[in-house]
Amino acid sequence: MEISLKNENIFPSNIRELLKAFYLVGFFDESVLIGSWVMPLYQEAFGINYVLRTMDIDFAVKFVLSDRDEKVDLEKVLTDLGYLPVVMQSGIRRFTSENFTVEFVAHRKGGSVDQVISIKKWNITASPLPFVDLLLSFPFTADFGNFKLRAPLPEAFFVHKLVTAQRRRGESKKDKNLDQCTAIARQIDANRLNSVIRSLKLSKKAQKAMRASCEAIGFPPQQLGIK
Repeated sequence: MEISLKNENIFPSNIRELLKAFYLVGFFDESVLIGSWVMPLYQEAFGINYVLRTMDIDFAVKFVLSDRDEKVDLEKVLTDLGYLPVVMQSGIRRFTSENFTVEFVAHRKGGSVDQVISIKKWNITASPLPFVDLLLSFPFTADFGNFKLRAPLPEAFFVHKLVTAQRRRGESKKDKNLDQCTAIARQIDANRLNSVIRSLKLSKKAQKAMRASCEAIGFPPQQLGIK
């Protein structure tokens, strides 16, 4: 799905500059914008209203095993834009500017204990998180005319947050995830939601987390195939 969005001013100028730079090196061919900065996109494209308050810019990256793919130095792209690499204790490299922090995540397979995934194709590191493949599997493209980006469909983001909200450390992060779910639930597309749900094989633990999140936001879990 591709949606033409004329109002590129939904993003501050420095974030537009970042997104355009990523687009020009082909980053969005296989990766997606995630985190809270998808919410302005959802408002413009799907009528989902949400008050954004965050300085973090997050991206989900496809984990490419082959070394034969053409490599792009995304760290250089970021440093050329004025971002500074910061190595966390876990080994994750984040990139910070005066106003924003950029971080990458990749899908964590069940049983994995890795704290960091090296994405050699882009010269970045990513935090391994569960259910990231869900965000990568149901994207849409937002066309701003002079650049394009990809993000998860709201229904995929919704299901992802229903699960992960219950795993967040700290009530404020959990509450933010649930607030985003509440906003999306008001404009949910039943057909797209069913497509997302049918793609999943949910463990009892994941179903329990989704049920708890549904109860917190007043969303019927039956719409997710959960009793």
